[in-house]
Amino acid sequence: MKIRIHRIGTVSLIASLLLSACYYPGARQAPSTSRTVAVLHLPYDLALDAVMNVIKAHDYRIHANDPTHGVIEAQTPRFTIADADCGIVGTAFGKQLVTPTQDSSAVFTFHIKPKGPEESVVLIQAVFSTPIRVPFHPPSNAECVSRGVQEAQLLNEIEQQAALTHRPKYKTPPPAGSAPSP
Repeated sequence: MKIRIHRIGTVSLIASLLLSACYYPGARQAPSTSRTVAVLHLPYDLALDAVMNVIKAHDYRIHANDPTHGVIEAQTPRFTIADADCGIVGTAFGKQLVTPTQDSSAVFTFHIKPKGPEESVVLIQAVFSTPIRVPFHPPSNAECVSRGVQEAQLLNEIEQQAALTHRPKYKTPPPAGSAPSP
């Protein structure tokens, strides 16, 4: 009888090890401000235009646009494991990095604030999420930790766009009856 109990205990121990799986979230360390904040040498309204032009160039879906408070929220389904740490799924057979799927999403919140009459500050916050499947657990959604890669790239593009952005020059119309200059 003792042998039988021991076998049952061993079998249940082996079965529980094989069926056990767990999820370890990504390391919680926010990207540095050098990757998420930029000062533009543009007045607030032109800085807002530069940010909108970059968002439109990436074809992001805009969820919120509040120019009065300088907040724009935009979403894309595209991000990679190089952009965010989504954690690790551990099983009895080893550990595997969680990779973004086609159902993943990245939401960027752009905060634009005036800094005097001729400068503006742009701050980008990103939230990355992806579905995870841990064996023998219900499907869930994981919030991934940004590495600051996409934020830095977007800020670089915004700074490039800001260099091209300017107010239109007003040209006085020629007097009536004169030929336009070439």
